Amino acid sequence: MEPIGIFILAMVCQLYSCASNVSDSVDQMSYASVAGEEYLQGEKIVTNLEDKVYFDFDKAILDAKDKGLIDEYLPFIEEAKIVRLEGHCDERGTREYNLALGERRALEVRDYLIVKGISGKKIRVVSFGEEKPLKRASNEKAWSENRRVEISLY
Repeated sequence: MEPIGIFILAMVCQLYSCASNVSDSVDQMSYASVAGEEYLQGEKIVTNLEDKVYFDFDKAILDAKDKGLIDEYLPFIEEAKIVRLEGHCDERGTREYNLALGERRALEVRDYLIVKGISGKKIRVVSFGEEKPLKRASNEKAWSENRRVEISLY
């Protein structure tokens, strides 16, 4: 066998032995810690404000009403350690497309907050796409409620 072939075989064996010896330590700690979201274990800040920004079909653009709602959050956000923005979609479209659209929606809210002077370091963006609907019906009313970004402060 040529030296390069021996080297490749040795590397494959090394990778296989490393992979088979990895322990799954996830069960020893909370999922939130594994996901880097330890703040979710802290106390959520209650604002008594609407916590959802709604979007039109296949859009990720804030209108004046949405910006007004977000502006109401600014004093609370300044006091919060973490702002979590969850992007959601209705069931139409592929899973991949909806994950990307949910992210674009959450990023649109994040970008508006940054323009308003909120540090991007305290903002966490996550997209659930169509995976966490508020309404499970397949009609326009349900779809319009599922197209949203949820704002949570910790």
